[in-house]
Amino acid sequence: MRTHPLIESVRRTATDHDLLPSGEKVLVAVSGGVDSMVLLDVLHRLQPHFGIEVVVAHVDHGLRGHESSEDRAFVERQAAERGLDVFSEAFDVKAYARENGLSTQVAAREVRYDYLRRVAGESGARLIATAHHADDQAETVLMRVLRGTALKGLGGIPMRRFEDGERYELIRPLLEVWRAEIASYANDFGILYREDSSNASSHYLRNKIRIQLLPELAAEYNEGVKSHLVQLAGCAREDDRYLNGLAEREYRRICRHESERVLSADVRLLGVSPLPLQRRVITLILYYLRGHTKVWEQVHIESVRSLLENRYPSAELHLPHAIVARREYDRLFFTFAEDPPHEPAVPDAPFELTQLGRFELPQFGIALQVTEVEGVPSRPRDAWVAHFDADELSSSRIYIRSRAAGDTLHPLGLHGSKLVSDVFVDAKVPKHRRETWPLLCINDSIAWVVGLTRGQAGLLTQKTARTLVIRATELS
Repeated sequence: MRTHPLIESVRRTATDHDLLPSGEKVLVAVSGGVDSMVLLDVLHRLQPHFGIEVVVAHVDHGLRGHESSEDRAFVERQAAERGLDVFSEAFDVKAYARENGLSTQVAAREVRYDYLRRVAGESGARLIATAHHADDQAETVLMRVLRGTALKGLGGIPMRRFEDGERYELIRPLLEVWRAEIASYANDFGILYREDSSNASSHYLRNKIRIQLLPELAAEYNEGVKSHLVQLAGCAREDDRYLNGLAEREYRRICRHESERVLSADVRLLGVSPLPLQRRVITLILYYLRGHTKVWEQVHIESVRSLLENRYPSAELHLPHAIVARREYDRLFFTFAEDPPHEPAVPDAPFELTQLGRFELPQFGIALQVTEVEGVPSRPRDAWVAHFDADELSSSRIYIRSRAAGDTLHPLGLHGSKLVSDVFVDAKVPKHRRETWPLLCINDSIAWVVGLTRGQAGLLTQKTARTLVIRATELS
């Protein structure tokens, strides 16, 4: 195989980043321009070295009339000359943009990547290679700075990125190669390519940055501006990767999966995390619910953060894509608009305690361990264990039920009665959990708001010979 500095550069990049594992089929996105034609030629030459199979995909966006259809025919010929399978299709991007309320550029990108994913599936390719290079990286970073960006945006174009979950992977083998090197390769090897007339238009911001701003910055301020922007992107990606690792650990410490469609976070823990981690944990929560982070902007993240500082114990925020963030005391719930935060069905009937043993009561969210011991054991250390005089209760009905309107109990150590609803408020029990919170009753009296408050029914005395011990644990 004839060698060239650019081929060696791509080989080194692919090896260092494991972009081209042996046995993989690689779908190369080819527009017909010099960048993608050089990428196609290089990967075609490197097939034997890496043990890969190259296939070609071309999207005719239908934006330049006859010129677009000629690009498509050109790519099909070039693929055929190299003996490569080619997939191509024409689209009406302007119509797609109108139907979906998008700019032409955004619509073209959506159409292009949707098609690439579809063709990857049809052809059996897991890898999708695009021709982004180092100049694209510098332009992207500068464009994001001008528009306003956070650390993640400063990272620019990643070398690799998973698409559609982890089904496909986008790779950029030319990302460490400059545009001038690509032009030199095309000249040295006589690579044919098509010129896109829209690349010369200053109508688009990226083109203005490439044609006007970057040359002026290089000439008047620092000739190495592009290299410095690429270096900045690399540093930002490393910092972002490190912070993401910290955020993943914070997520595991702070959050829990209430159900498949409901996540919650501990407000107290999240609220004292450093601000960068707060924002990243919130982004992770939204990612786990929606599967991507592209739709979430800084304003959404800050809106969720405002719930952490809200002086009201209950507050609700409606986010894009039918996500609802709802604060309930010390927990922040994230769910879909059509779902309650985490609301099991209200139990139809009480659960009768008629024997010793262990019982799981998912309808009440608890498990009970019921045992009997001789004499009077040590006082329970927490409110999840309750002791009762077994002999006094021998002929009583003992059962677990959910609350009813106007429920009261006589709390241990207090004179008079207290509404169960006030017990819930004092204990900061989330509203959605109150309807199914377990109440242990003896005959017609509430003897124990499980895990919260002990009533005065069935108390132990100096005459107690046998003690009924009931231990409750919450089901995860």
